[in-house]
Amino acid sequence: MARREVVRASDSSAEDLLRLAKRAGFVAKAGGKHWKITTTKGQFVTTIPHHSRLNRELVKGIVDRLREFGAVIEIR
Repeated sequence: MARREVVRASDSSAEDLLRLAKRAGFVAKAGGKHWKITTTKGQFVTTIPHHSRLNRELVKGIVDRLREFGAVIEIR
């Protein structure tokens, strides 16, 4: 059974989401302004901008995209 992760949408940073994606088994590749998140097989999943504070709706969108690829993440 996959480990359930929890993220707070109201005050998440790029580092929080990056750590979450890595714990869920995704691969992160650094870019100029964004992190590119892929599966271990190299399939593109989403991008995470390099910001200290992310918009609530953006966090929800990124988490939804990670869920589509099998991550077990709860938003609070």
